Amino acid sequence: MSRRRKFKAKIYEIEIESLSHEGRGISHIDNKVIFTRGALPGEKVVASRTLSRAKYEEADVVEVIDSSKDRIEPKCSVYGICGGCSFQHLSSHNQINAKNDWLQSAFLGQAKVQPKEWLEPIQVESWGYRRKARLGVRYVAKKEKVLVGFRERKSSFVTVMSRCEVLHPSLGDHLEVLSECIQSLSIKEHVPQIEVAIAEQDTILILRHLQPLNDNDEKVLDQYAQKLSITWYLQSGGLETIKPLNDSALLTYTIPNHSIEMTFLPNDFTQVNFELNKKMIDLALDLLQLNESDDVIDLFCGLGNFTLPISRYVNSVVGIEGDKGLVERAKENAKANDIANASFYKADLFEDVSGFEWFRGKKYNKALIDPARTGAIEIVELLPKLKVERLVYVSCNPATLARDTAKLIDLGFSLESAGVMDMFPQTAHVESIALFIRKK
Repeated sequence: MSRRRKFKAKIYEIEIESLSHEGRGISHIDNKVIFTRGALPGEKVVASRTLSRAKYEEADVVEVIDSSKDRIEPKCSVYGICGGCSFQHLSSHNQINAKNDWLQSAFLGQAKVQPKEWLEPIQVESWGYRRKARLGVRYVAKKEKVLVGFRERKSSFVTVMSRCEVLHPSLGDHLEVLSECIQSLSIKEHVPQIEVAIAEQDTILILRHLQPLNDNDEKVLDQYAQKLSITWYLQSGGLETIKPLNDSALLTYTIPNHSIEMTFLPNDFTQVNFELNKKMIDLALDLLQLNESDDVIDLFCGLGNFTLPISRYVNSVVGIEGDKGLVERAKENAKANDIANASFYKADLFEDVSGFEWFRGKKYNKALIDPARTGAIEIVELLPKLKVERLVYVSCNPATLARDTAKLIDLGFSLESAGVMDMFPQTAHVESIALFIRKK
């Protein structure tokens, strides 16, 4: 029998039983649940408590005593400090398996159901995939250095990092040069963040600045724009103040299997992972089983990421989105792609929509829903009134998907198939897709 370790306060030795939906190890001590970051099932670890509540505690791994066979060496040198990733100690194969388990658990726990078929998980390259990000910026006077990167886990401090393994390499490989650029500005102490938007051909950086730039600052930005092959945009206040430093850039991404090219603005919502997005669109369209007699509605349509590919195969498709700017861009994208059978409307899908022309007296035999993390319970309840028979639901939150699944079952739909897609490798974020068919 091994000798019991003597621990300082808030340090304990625990055995990890399972993995939470946030990727933290789960264990129990004195009727409390312990959530431990960086731990894997089957491991014995020394952990340092970081938070204590009546029913649970949070901790960080200090030492791994008995390691899981699934544990791997993280690729990033600041992993565990940086808040950008939480899963690098687990292989991509095991990451997607864990996410599939979480989705299964959500269905069973909230909807008391499993899909008739589990879809094969979708994965792409797990490094250098990220094309949208918000980077923190901080001038550290004591070191006379500007830091640029993701913020530290559970902290407002910017991680000291020279590169990022998950950011697209057009920027992820050059964080030191970007830091050097900001340090050369007269207002370096007044730059809190940089928004990143990387298209297929262009890299846009939106510089948030709390003080005006002088002429020399603009020259510095121009010089580094050439060095980094980027285009600068400036933001002095709210979103309405975003403007290009010089000429604006036309940002695009393609959906080649459906002959679509999308244009977007730097602050528009787009999927962060272009390669996974292409596969996700293909899968969604396959599940819908589209044909030229279909009338389809795409709810929370954004720029028309799904709407425009759908239009290639159906009689008509209607896209509904709450953001006026995205609706305008969706219409522009439809026109640019010579699409005449797609219509777009602005509507808040969390409010009463019964009076809208696209809803009142209309019928759509197929639908696609791609809501935010809060889900789509309000609009789900209206699907039978639209006579929807086949529904594809794309979700970024297993909990709200499972909640909405329970409602769909009450409304006469059956859960036919579901699966996970690794939109955010190296994180615990779960993207999933599910097919529902309404019983006749």
